[in-house]
Amino acid sequence: MTTLHIDSLVALGAAGDFGLPLDTLLADLRRGRHRSLAQPQCEKALRDLADRSLAAPYESELGVARWRITARGRSALAEEGVG
Repeated sequence: MTTLHIDSLVALGAAGDFGLPLDTLLADLRRGRHRSLAQPQCEKALRDLADRSLAAPYESELGVARWRITARGRSALAEEGVG
């Protein structure tokens, strides 16, 4: 897993059960260690996490696409002592 994957999971974990929309997560990651991160790179990282069942996309009741960490993602961070 790359630092982008780990930082994405940490950010999603901090967001709690409500998760984050892609644009908010992208802005947060750019403020941190990923200043030159482009949206396609962020989307690919999130899809990679979803393929491993560490994060999941969902649509809020108001129709906003969001991402959230899964229980497996929280467990992975805890096992590594991150987040």
